[in-house]
Amino acid sequence: MTATGTRRSPDGGVDAVWALSWAEQRAAGISPIIIRAFYGAGFHHPHLRGGTVGEWPLNVFTPGQAAAELPTLRAVVAADLHNLVFQRDYRIIPAVMDGRAR
Repeated sequence: MTATGTRRSPDGGVDAVWALSWAEQRAAGISPIIIRAFYGAGFHHPHLRGGTVGEWPLNVFTPGQAAAELPTLRAVVAADLHNLVFQRDYRIIPAVMDGRAR
């Protein structure tokens, strides 16, 4: 897992990126799972984006609202993982290969 922390984006907004990768994924030459939170300079509200999937609105102003976004984050990651499996095959998922998947 890597994280950039909050940083200034090229358009003058702000963003932060989290990337998840593992040995089997890297060995297959597949990009990491990405979550990017960004607030463009001309935007009315921030957004979330996955590495291979589209954008979701991110209207968060309180810790409670942030916690309520957990299902959205899970959906972004699940969709990204789904797309990455189709770039190779299911064997890039360690839990599937060692019998932990249910």
